[in-house]
Amino acid sequence: MNRMTIMDKRLQIYVPLLDFLSAILGEDTEVVLQDLTKGFDHSLVYIRNNLSNREVGAPATDFVLDIVQSKLYKQTNFLVNYRTKTESGRQLYSSSFFIKDKRDGLLGMICINADKSKEMNLKYMLESTLEILNNSLTPSKEKIHEEENIVENFYATAESLIDDVIFRETQGKDLSKTKLTKVEKVAIVQSLYTKGFFDLKESVSKMAEAFGMSEVSIYKYIQDIKKKES
Repeated sequence: MNRMTIMDKRLQIYVPLLDFLSAILGEDTEVVLQDLTKGFDHSLVYIRNNLSNREVGAPATDFVLDIVQSKLYKQTNFLVNYRTKTESGRQLYSSSFFIKDKRDGLLGMICINADKSKEMNLKYMLESTLEILNNSLTPSKEKIHEEENIVENFYATAESLIDDVIFRETQGKDLSKTKLTKVEKVAIVQSLYTKGFFDLKESVSKMAEAFGMSEVSIYKYIQDIKKKES
């Protein structure tokens, strides 16, 4: 699928490159262009070989917010082979290239998300066969499997991103039934602020709704956090 929307002119030159990469890498690899010059709520401006069920106009991911907030892009030009997950639970292997201006500011990102499930299934089949052979020779030997960490989640809308971040930061508590102390609320706001969460529109109102507080109170928490950092 080839969809395009208004983007910063400095990023338009990368569109043919995305078409080229998507043709080479094939339908099991999604190629995305993120425009970060106008904020994060609708930063996805071009997508090919759609695997994540996102559309043009989808928000930046939690991982992108972390990258911007930590300024990791100033230390490297790209990141490769980290794990990501779609809203439907599909797990992908991803890599990102940082597009910068002459002053090393971040304009956007080219993100490549690969579905390697076919290769992984083959790998597990081979491993299972080897394990059966190994157990027949050394039946007492045990093997421990460790899960690989997901570092990025894809969202179709900014609202679903905000809801999921709040859910994870509050450890899945039902805040309509669980009363948080001020210390707990401030700690959650501090964590979200550090990750750049409040750069998203509607984030303060969503946070206020989750805590059962006024938006003014959330803004006061944020101001207090900023004062401590200055």
